[in-house]
Amino acid sequence: MKVSIALSGGGVRAMAHLGVIRVLLDHGFEIGALSGASGGALVGLLLSDGKSPEDVLEIMKDVRFKDIAAFSGRGGLFGLKPLEELLNSNLDTKEIEKLPIPFTVVCTDLLKGSASYFGSGPAARLCVASSSLVPIFSPLSYGETLLADGGFMDNMPTRPLSKREYPVIGVNVNPIPRKLPSGIVSATVRVLMLMMKANIERSRELSDFYIEPAGCGSINILDLKKGEMAYNEGVKSAEASIERLKSTLLRKCENDRKS
Repeated sequence: MKVSIALSGGGVRAMAHLGVIRVLLDHGFEIGALSGASGGALVGLLLSDGKSPEDVLEIMKDVRFKDIAAFSGRGGLFGLKPLEELLNSNLDTKEIEKLPIPFTVVCTDLLKGSASYFGSGPAARLCVASSSLVPIFSPLSYGETLLADGGFMDNMPTRPLSKREYPVIGVNVNPIPRKLPSGIVSATVRVLMLMMKANIERSRELSDFYIEPAGCGSINILDLKKGEMAYNEGVKSAEASIERLKSTLLRKCENDRKS
C-alpha cells in the first residue's frame, strides 16, 4: 500500500521521522508522497530525492551547529546558508517538481501572514526557509516576500496530501511532556511547542492515522547530538503502532471501495 506522510518540524527530533519510515518500509508500505515543515521538510526532501532513512541519518548524524549556521543579524541571530549548501551537495535533484517522490514544503509568508505551500521551486532554499526559526535563524527572501519557519502556521502539513489518492499518515515529533521548564531557553521552547500544537491538532483532522513518538519530548530540539536517539524513538513508536495502522488503513480502503 502506498501512503502519504506529513512530517512535522521539531529540530533534531525530526530524525524520528526516519525511524517511523524505516518501520513502514519494513512492513511493506511505499511512500506515495511527502510533505514537511521545518526539520520535517529537511528530512522529507532527502527522502523524496530517493535516499533511504539510513542514508539521511548518515548525512545528518555528524552535523554540528557550525556546519549549518553562521552569524547573520538579519532578522535573526544566525543564517542558514551553510545548511543550504549542505543540502545541495547531497541532492541529486535540485528542483522540487522533479523529485522522484512528490514533495510539498510549507513556509510561513511573513508578508501575507499565512502558510505558503511549495510543490515546485529550488528545493534546498525552500526547505531552509521552512526551517528558519525566527529569531534564532534569519528569514529568507524569496521573490517579493520573506519566508520563515513553516511550523509557525502548519507544523504537520496534511492539507496538501489530502488531495492525493493515498491514505495520509501524520507524524508529530513534538509531544508535550508534563514537566516545568527549567530556564529561559526551555521555557521558550515549551511555549513554541504549545503554539505549534494548536495548528497540529487542526492538521491531524485531515490524517487517516497519527503517530507521536512520546520519547521525543525529552530531546532538546537544538541538540544535534541526539539524532540517533530521536531515530530510535521513531522506530519504537512506529513498531508499537504498526498493527493498529494496518487495520485502520485496511478498513479505510474497504470503506472507500464500498462507497
